[in-house]
Amino acid sequence: MRVIAATNAEPEDLVASGKFREDLYYRLNVIRLRVPPLRERRSEIPAIVDYYINHYSEKFGRRNIAVSPQTMDLLMVCDWPGNVRQLTNEIQRILARAEDETVLMPDDLSADLKRSAGPLGSSVPTVSLTAQHEPAFWEQLTLPEAVDYLERLMISEALRKHNGNVSRTARELSMTRRGLQLKLARYRLLSNRELPTA
Repeated sequence: MRVIAATNAEPEDLVASGKFREDLYYRLNVIRLRVPPLRERRSEIPAIVDYYINHYSEKFGRRNIAVSPQTMDLLMVCDWPGNVRQLTNEIQRILARAEDETVLMPDDLSADLKRSAGPLGSSVPTVSLTAQHEPAFWEQLTLPEAVDYLERLMISEALRKHNGNVSRTARELSMTRRGLQLKLARYRLLSNRELPTA
């Protein structure tokens, strides 16, 4: 017989307080694995999200469900007190109500989840596009490519304005500092020397 047991409490503390039998603890404590909370392994969140989107799309008969970069950034900065179970419940709730060909946006997330990601403002700074951005330039881009380009441009311009200060840049763009750091990594905007030419 093989027994697999899991707990979100420290077994030694429970044994010391008399809430868990010491002999049972030593019978179970053969090979011990510690699974860190989701907030300590945020790099796994995109893969988990993709897996459960596919899982629940099949379960609910949905087709071609995607996640916007902004939504993924929000999912990456949440604390997830309920760990993977909370994340899967969030995805299941969204997919149960989604339609085919849907791109999941931040507004699709639950209010509690958006609050846990930090204060996000609604004001959007403007960016003046140079003459090089003729209509033909935009016509050759897909919508996601155009959104990524504009987002990268806005972030790089705000970074220049604030001499690379992440906190001030995040405040101007109405983002959390962590959310901006994720975008800096995604767009490889890691220093003033690496900022793109607008």
